[in-house]
Amino acid sequence: MKNTIELTQSLRISQIVTGLWQVADMERETGELDPQKTAEEMIPYIKAGISSFDMADHYGSSEVIAGALKGFQLKQPAQLFTKWVPKPGKITKATVKKAVERSLKRMKQDSIDLMQYHTWNYLDPSWIDALIYLKELKEEGYIKNIGVTNFDPHHLRIACASGIPIITNQISYSLLDRRGSDEQMKNVCKKYDVKLLAYGSLAGGFLTDKWLGKKEPEKEGLATWSEMKYKRFIDISGGWDGYQNLLKVIKQIANAHNVSIANISTKYCLQNPFVAAVIIG
Repeated sequence: MKNTIELTQSLRISQIVTGLWQVADMERETGELDPQKTAEEMIPYIKAGISSFDMADHYGSSEVIAGALKGFQLKQPAQLFTKWVPKPGKITKATVKKAVERSLKRMKQDSIDLMQYHTWNYLDPSWIDALIYLKELKEEGYIKNIGVTNFDPHHLRIACASGIPIITNQISYSLLDRRGSDEQMKNVCKKYDVKLLAYGSLAGGFLTDKWLGKKEPEKEGLATWSEMKYKRFIDISGGWDGYQNLLKVIKQIANAHNVSIANISTKYCLQNPFVAAVIIG
């Protein structure tokens, strides 16, 4: 897998991004993962051309694991995206700088490739203050690029119009969740040259061959938090019967191309010209 896309002069990424979201879930069961051993397991991905990794300040030790990659002196560099997800409340530049410096230390980086900001409450105007402070830290060299997560078109437009150099918006996007195809979102992305990073493209595994022809599971039969989350997407987008009909159609297309349901589900997102990459994991 050698497909890459240039987002800025300082950031070229693989169009398949490995997500480290589940590190937090794994560590709840087993305790903190060994950073060196886990980082070593990431190396085959990089060698295969899947060189970009997405994490966050609250995804367990994901930033520490990513930082351990530096010790392997890889010929092909990895691109490390993280997120800052502050608790609701007053935000100062000192607060933002402290969070950025913590991520830099954990990731063993001099400057963060892509810092993505998430806000819980648009009614609190401090969300735009946080982005202004991130812009200042970018100008000071702490951050190379700024992204956001789960921004709707209206607030993405406000942020971009305020002069924040946002290059990505990470959103849920799949055959079950079409918000990446929303015309308002596409218009904002086009006007301000923002690319989408799509997560949930496989709907927690539901958009794979595994579930084709299966009976609807009881809540107790859902093995992971991810399955519980995306089962709700199925419930509100047509129910289990509609979902199974969708899988059958995808399977027909997949068979025609000798690929899997997961391949078609991923390709659906990547064919959107505003989607830079899909995050798997």
